[in-house]
Amino acid sequence: MLSLDEQVQAVYQILKDTHLESPWTKEQIQSDIISLQTDYYFVYDHGRAVGFLATQDLLGELEITNIAVLRAYQGKGYASQLIQFLEDDDLPIFLEVRESNLAAQALYRKFAFKQVGKRKDYYQNPREAALIMKREGKNDR
Repeated sequence: MLSLDEQVQAVYQILKDTHLESPWTKEQIQSDIISLQTDYYFVYDHGRAVGFLATQDLLGELEITNIAVLRAYQGKGYASQLIQFLEDDDLPIFLEVRESNLAAQALYRKFAFKQVGKRKDYYQNPREAALIMKREGKNDR
């Protein structure tokens, strides 16, 4: 189990690796990690955190607020391992994904997520629509 400082550093480095620079500061990451409404899950390779998943509890629903895997470890099943942390959750789960991120969309469909909407110009740099995807809770599937 990583200490709070190690979690913050891991998330920051993963975001920095998967974006041109981290979209969040270390202070923002720490605030999110310690929030009572969020949960963070990590996957490891030889003791090194190589990916994380962040969720937020929204009164009977979960939202995946972030999922990222270091570029060198992408395509090796780590993102699937992260989503499997939520397999036993009975709540409906929502997320937004870039319209151009076909690999992520395929991953989410593999875990029974379906597109339920679209947000125009949701993302910046570059400006792009977000697809809203949802997986029903276990009792609704």
